[in-house]
Amino acid sequence: MNTIEKIYTNYDGLLEEFSEEVIQSRYAVFYEEIEEFAKSLGIREKIQISESLLSHAVLDYFTDISRLKHFHQAKHINSLKVISYETYWLLRRKPIQILVEDETSDAMAFLNEKFVFSRITKYLMGDGKRVILSPETKKGFLNYLDSLFYYLKYRNYDAEMLEMMLMGFKAGVLVADDLKEQES
Repeated sequence: MNTIEKIYTNYDGLLEEFSEEVIQSRYAVFYEEIEEFAKSLGIREKIQISESLLSHAVLDYFTDISRLKHFHQAKHINSLKVISYETYWLLRRKPIQILVEDETSDAMAFLNEKFVFSRITKYLMGDGKRVILSPETKKGFLNYLDSLFYYLKYRNYDAEMLEMMLMGFKAGVLVADDLKEQES
């Protein structure tokens, strides 16, 4: 008989669909990104990366991607869906665990949110080209990022909502110049 625990942790079929190499590669990328993130904040010794929680995040991500591909009969998933579903499962599983409580514990309270927020920001900024924003545009962008971070910390979210938020941002970028011309 299938128990809830067996069904919940049953990831059969993912290895056949995506291959063990692909799944392990995604795990390794996340692990390395978390390591670099923690080092950049100078807190690597104060946290641990839960391998079990990170594994579940990766497997849950691939489970959702599999469902999407089958439902939409798609061979590939676009980058908006990838970052949205990765973000959702990393936030849901919270693989970054605090080891050392100290005077910076308030700053460390939302480490998982800060980590995915840094990934989203990098995604939104594109291919890494240096972008110089006007003061008005910079203010608007920073306000958007502040709202996004607040949302990740305190609001209910799902992968579809995250996808729509990112899609809205990308659409705004595409039409921004045209909208400014119409206002003039």
